[in-house]
Amino acid sequence: MNSDHLHRIYLDLSTPHVADACMRLGVPVRSAPAATRPLWAGTHFAGRAVPTRHYGSVDIFLEAIDSSEPGDVLVVDNSGRDDEACVGDLIALEARQAGLAGIVIWGYHRDSAELGTIRLPIVSLGAFPVGPQRLESRDQDALTHASVGGHTITHNDFVLGDDDGTLFIPLPTRKP
Repeated sequence: MNSDHLHRIYLDLSTPHVADACMRLGVPVRSAPAATRPLWAGTHFAGRAVPTRHYGSVDIFLEAIDSSEPGDVLVVDNSGRDDEACVGDLIALEARQAGLAGIVIWGYHRDSAELGTIRLPIVSLGAFPVGPQRLESRDQDALTHASVGGHTITHNDFVLGDDDGTLFIPLPTRKP
């Protein structure tokens, strides 16, 4: 099932509706921590997860965006760090240009005024003016999974976000 089809299914659904449905169906409810909030009111986005883990350089985000499809959602794991912002206007512009539906950041963003102009749906722990001052070695599986809070997000997840929060829903598996 592609992101466009799933986006149409979830277009009119809120995260509370989907969380309730997951509970009734016995699907684990995985949500970003409550402190992870949209940058502005009226945010609503949905799409297949494109996970990536941050190591100090935006190059990994560009690589993830290059491997994405329109309608996907970039899920950035910066370990909830509170000493740096890892996504700003340049990555948001690249993501919008690639047709991504939004960005979820387990960490902080910067360039708030510019992000407001770009208007790509983004959720994060908040704004912080300082970018990364580190460059770590990247794990080989840095583009296969990301952590958000205590949850591991993979390409087999779908992301739904709005003013009430962000959910990570397992994509349906095809039966033989």
